[in-house]
Amino acid sequence: MFSANRRRFLQFLTATTGLTLTSPLWVSNSPAFSQSQNQQLGKLTIGGSPIVITVLLAYLSEQAQIQALAQEVDLSIWKTHDQLRAEVVSNQLQISATPTSLAANLYQRGVPIKLLNVLVWGVLNLWSGDENISSWQDLRGKKLLIPFRGGLPAQLFFYLASENGLNPEQELDIQYTTDFAQAVQLLLAGRGDAALLAEPAGTGAEIQGQNQGIPVQSVLNLQEEWGKATGREPRIPQAGTLALTSLIEKHPEVIEAVQTELINATTWATENPAEAAQLGAKYLGLKAPVIESSLAKTPLKMVTAVEAQEDLEFWFSRLMEKNPKLLGGKLPNAEFYYG
Repeated sequence: MFSANRRRFLQFLTATTGLTLTSPLWVSNSPAFSQSQNQQLGKLTIGGSPIVITVLLAYLSEQAQIQALAQEVDLSIWKTHDQLRAEVVSNQLQISATPTSLAANLYQRGVPIKLLNVLVWGVLNLWSGDENISSWQDLRGKKLLIPFRGGLPAQLFFYLASENGLNPEQELDIQYTTDFAQAVQLLLAGRGDAALLAEPAGTGAEIQGQNQGIPVQSVLNLQEEWGKATGREPRIPQAGTLALTSLIEKHPEVIEAVQTELINATTWATENPAEAAQLGAKYLGLKAPVIESSLAKTPLKMVTAVEAQEDLEFWFSRLMEKNPKLLGGKLPNAEFYYG
């Protein structure tokens, strides 16, 4: 099912920002990249993220099939989009969880990566402790906390707000936060009327709010709002995994195993939520019951990037309607989608 892509390395695209693609920054000195094809990989570095997708990558990293293909397997968690960008650009991460729009952005800027798959189909909701907020119109004049300035949460929110007759930049008081954890902290401290949160941060805010007597609850499901606005299914190709093109070219057997084990991971996490939550707790810094509750709210399905291409292109196109400069003003070409 997952035939190896043996095409030549992508030629770097012209950078659309200040990135200097001819810099030595782009040359890996890692032993993992000095191996010739078909030799065992020296080290496989995997990046998890602050959402439930990390449960799947933790499962992946512990599988015997993966460990047999590399002398060392290392899983670390990136906290911010800037950290993810830096670690991918410097080849510190060979495979990583990623918002799909961020992966497309990296590719369009010449970073030699491909999107392997989509795993998470939308876990963004608007959470609030204000009982008077239950609709888009109720947000006028409110202070909204949005993690990752310019990232996927903001991109989706701005699109949907506009479709519902709001001008977020003029009618809302928006405060950007470093990550989901900071947004939760500010929301519970009363320094925001609502926060845009993914799982497990949303469930964590709800439980912490209960302990503090603050009635935090989900007031807008952005996946459902996406369905209403577009006439499509209420699901968003939110997050998946990317891989360095060099890893794909030199070690296709590793990519083959990753794709297969991520199918197994989604099945395992769905059928064994308590065990999956225990595994996730080791990496996400949250208690297992929070993660278990989050898993029940998270639509997980492993779809190869090429199979998800139509969903992804529709998603990217809608975002570009509101921000024509996003992704350099054009969709990624077919080389971006692994399959």
